[in-house]
Amino acid sequence: MKFFLATLFLLLNLSFCFSQSDLKQIKIPDNIQIGMLENIFNPVFFDHKLHSEMAIMGDGCNTCHHHGSEGVYEPCADCHAKDAENASLSMPTINGAYHRNCLNCHQSWNSKKLCETCHTQKKRRFNLRKTLDATDLLSHPHKEILVPDLFHFVSPESQQKPVVFQHKEHVELYRFKCEHCHIQSKCSTCHGYTAAPVEKIKTLSIHHNPCSNCHDTKTENSCNQCHNDTPSKGFTHTLTGWELSQFHKDLSCDKCHTGSEPIKSLDNTCTQCHTNFEVGEFDHQVTGIQLSGDHGEIDCYECHSDNRYDVAPSCVECHDEDLSFPTDIPGIRIKLK
Repeated sequence: MKFFLATLFLLLNLSFCFSQSDLKQIKIPDNIQIGMLENIFNPVFFDHKLHSEMAIMGDGCNTCHHHGSEGVYEPCADCHAKDAENASLSMPTINGAYHRNCLNCHQSWNSKKLCETCHTQKKRRFNLRKTLDATDLLSHPHKEILVPDLFHFVSPESQQKPVVFQHKEHVELYRFKCEHCHIQSKCSTCHGYTAAPVEKIKTLSIHHNPCSNCHDTKTENSCNQCHNDTPSKGFTHTLTGWELSQFHKDLSCDKCHTGSEPIKSLDNTCTQCHTNFEVGEFDHQVTGIQLSGDHGEIDCYECHSDNRYDVAPSCVECHDEDLSFPTDIPGIRIKLK
């Protein structure tokens, strides 16, 4: 009996110790007061508990504490210096570190009042900064990035000819943003870059991935379509297999390709955009054919099967004779203006 009681007492103690240890590991501050710029702004009150609960959507605590491990998460200031003189692009100041972490999620700040989105201005401001912090993304505006008309992709390891890429056209016409193609790029890609040791040559799929979302880069013997000495003449709608008619050629692209995402091909059936194909609503003369007789009184789908207006109309639904378009027309042709 004594042995049983002693064992039970020991187990209870061990259980208490483990529970205390677990509580210690998961105990986090509810709020953190960030006051590194107190000479300019009032401190920022950071809801730490709320963000830690949302961290499960990312990499847990390591979403922000990127060097933490095994439940040990040191304060940011233990690694990141306060002064820019002791910081670098790869190890930004504490301000730079905070801003980079925040901007990973909060990407829609107000550009007109950039700082005031999170900070409240002090009534009496004593700005002790003498120089801008180059490691802080928000300390100064980035210079405008000029997009070249063409960009030549050259691979020293490949025997293929270079690819002449219509860079400006992809940005201004197709609505591509930098991050759509420059995946996982970071500041050090352009700033303070030190060439890494020569690594294993990347596979073709990695080189082609940014292009493969829109272009067929897997077709056998299709290399010469992109790898050639002569750049493409630029985009024309005929290249899509759908040459625009007089009714569409003067429209701006976003009239049909709505939204802000990169432009993608559309279903070229007319009902993709138009919904007025009803008797009495649609003026058939704009097609160059003025309907005659009963043709102007019947529903559009009687001739245009399944409402497909991108293929020739069918006559066999109503006519027993061997009629076919465009040899036979349901009216008279008129000259379009």
